[in-house]
Amino acid sequence: MNKKVSVIIAAYNEEARISKVLTIVEDHPLIDEVIVINDGSADNTSDVVKKYKVTLIENEHNLGKTLSVKKGVDIAKNDVVLLLDADLVNLKPENINALVNPVLDNQVDWTLSLRGNSFKFMKFMGVDWVSGERAIKKELLSDPYIWSKPKIGFGLETLMNKSFIDRGATFQSISLPNLIVVNKAKKVGILRGWLNELKMVKQISKVMPLHKVIKQFLTMAKLNKQYKTNIKLEKNKDEA
Repeated sequence: MNKKVSVIIAAYNEEARISKVLTIVEDHPLIDEVIVINDGSADNTSDVVKKYKVTLIENEHNLGKTLSVKKGVDIAKNDVVLLLDADLVNLKPENINALVNPVLDNQVDWTLSLRGNSFKFMKFMGVDWVSGERAIKKELLSDPYIWSKPKIGFGLETLMNKSFIDRGATFQSISLPNLIVVNKAKKVGILRGWLNELKMVKQISKVMPLHKVIKQFLTMAKLNKQYKTNIKLEKNKDEA
């Protein structure tokens, strides 16, 4: 495995926010490829992206997150890809290190972030199972199941989770308390924001029934806890 990472960012109407992300990833020493997919934005997202040293893919029409991310995965040249949302706030270089190093060092097959504004029940359980920040061995993304429901925009992460868990891939939840993602209410207003949140829940429920979604969350929390316990035991053993 090479020790470089390909970053993939799907963006829709993010002209006011994406520069904060691109500024961090553009010259990060572990990143030698940044791919931005402008998913038919109606604003000036494309013009902002062109100011940075990145590969820009333009969707003529809004295709949704799944098809946009897949375009990036298909052309990514490195063995590890880092998926990032375009609307992150307070992203720091050390956050990138924390996400990608466990995968680059073959400690785990993938990681995902636990952000500062993840829901409290997620923080309590130690995992935000629908987080968009994920470092993944590219080979795991070859499963057609992950891309099988492209019209269900917010279902992508749930499909990834199922594929990775079913294949026995190891993962680690990475706590990044400084990192937050702009909530939908701040983007489009309180009413439309809450409607979009409900839309997200509805789309996820179309991927799998609610009880299976809950089971997936609990399974990931358990696996993450087991992994961290094993790491602690191995560390104590080495120090003994």
